[in-house]
Amino acid sequence: MKLPIGISDFKKLIEANYQFADKTLFIKDIIDDGAGVILITRPRRFGKTLNMSMLNYFLNQNQKDKPNLFENLEIAKDGEFCETHQNKYPVIFVSFKDIKEASYQNTFYAMSSLISSVYSQHRYLLEGGALYEDEKSRFNRILNNQADTTELQNSLQRLSEYLNRYFGVPVIVLMDEYDTPIQEAYFRGYYAELVPFMRGLLGQLLKDNSNVNKAILTGITRVSQESLFSGLNHLRVYTLLNEKYGQYFGFTEDEVVRLIDKTGYEVSINSIKEWYNGYQVGKYILYNPWSIINCLSNDGRLEPYWLNTASNELIATLLSKADPSVKYKFEELLQGKVITQSLMVNLVFTDLEKREEALWSLLLYAGYLKVLSSEVLESRFVAQIAIPNREVSFAYHKIVEDWFSTAINLESYDRFIKTIIDGDIDRFKAYIGAYIMQSGSYFDFNANTPEQIFHAFILGMVVGLRKTYIIQSNAETGFGRCDVMLIPKDSSKQAILLEFKTAKAPELLLDRANEGLEQIKDKSYIEILHQHHIKSATAIGLAFCGKEVEMAHEKIDLSEK
Repeated sequence: MKLPIGISDFKKLIEANYQFADKTLFIKDIIDDGAGVILITRPRRFGKTLNMSMLNYFLNQNQKDKPNLFENLEIAKDGEFCETHQNKYPVIFVSFKDIKEASYQNTFYAMSSLISSVYSQHRYLLEGGALYEDEKSRFNRILNNQADTTELQNSLQRLSEYLNRYFGVPVIVLMDEYDTPIQEAYFRGYYAELVPFMRGLLGQLLKDNSNVNKAILTGITRVSQESLFSGLNHLRVYTLLNEKYGQYFGFTEDEVVRLIDKTGYEVSINSIKEWYNGYQVGKYILYNPWSIINCLSNDGRLEPYWLNTASNELIATLLSKADPSVKYKFEELLQGKVITQSLMVNLVFTDLEKREEALWSLLLYAGYLKVLSSEVLESRFVAQIAIPNREVSFAYHKIVEDWFSTAINLESYDRFIKTIIDGDIDRFKAYIGAYIMQSGSYFDFNANTPEQIFHAFILGMVVGLRKTYIIQSNAETGFGRCDVMLIPKDSSKQAILLEFKTAKAPELLLDRANEGLEQIKDKSYIEILHQHHIKSATAIGLAFCGKEVEMAHEKIDLSEK
């Protein structure tokens, strides 16, 4: 059985007889949608380019004399629809997915080359009487990569005019991954230069253009209307927060089960679900299609396939610059908790480092979070959000480890982890004190830092233990909730219980550390350890005042209890 790893050309998928999920009814839903311009946003590798390729092969009049790719698929069951729409439109198909340049100048050249290739597909327009002589000259300048900025901005609008004139039918515009150059421009520092160019290119093509029948755009984010789509009143946007089109991007459980059955692999659907499921779009609960295909092609081996398809650099950079309160929420998510957060429907990239809701929105749209429920409260969009699955949690853990290996020394960090495993509590305290001094830029420790931020800091520090310890935060045990518990998976090893306190002055640190230690004992936090058959534990009270730390600890024998 052939699985289409990295195949985004629909014709190749069909002709080479790859296994795939039939999403062809997407075509009918798109045509029946009354909007003139449709934007659908989904995370990377969720089938956007393949669906756009499918639309192109179905709608494009240039395919009418070629073998029918759709005759055995779901869309073919609606003969009347196919008769009316199949291969009946001139199509402009542009994909920006590979425009990832380091500078505006390089991006402009890449754009020029891309649009030249689009023009090349319609080179037949130069023959006959469809174009005037001045239009032929302009066409050739674009074709030969000689267009200036204004001509390039006008290029797609003019092409729509030429095609409408030639065929007597308004065009269908398919624009794939429209926001890839914009994201890259933000990350590389030339956002302010690129956005006006993109606004001109898209605005002239899509705004009040009678030569365009319908335009379909895909991307990861919905860039704000003010930034890019100003005056585009007939735009309809479908994000992860809208149910419509939900089943067409990503795999449903029925589709995953069918693929597993066809492979014949002994793969647990529950394991697949834990790793790759969890993306929620209205009533549709979806699996990451890239990960499913790679998993099945790799004999059912469970690995973080999706994370290796692109760098997490932008996400990691934004999180590292975020306020301590964001890091605390971030750690809550890492513990499998659900948090309540305001989100932005329109994303303004320049707000990413200024407004917390912009960062959380980007994480959602990029596939790093899921929305469980949402509501509008006093004009704010508020949602219950969580990490979708185990694969995405790997990305977050890697980001946390990178924070500390950057601020600290990786070898030093490994020694810190060893102090916990060996029960070397005095060195454990020394490392924490040193790391607080070195990691101040990440967590901004000061005299008014709340206890929750130190809590987040310690959770980040111990993330390297997740393979050998169960890390629990604020878990119910005994008569309360212990701040952090490190429960060894090997019951012969000792557990660590941590309770955090803050002090208003350095001279109060030791008293506060002892309060934390007594709280662990008084509230019987060790009770949960009996369920894991743990024989010994160390209880630690940690007290913080700015960048100063004090500790009180006591070993507890559980073997006789």
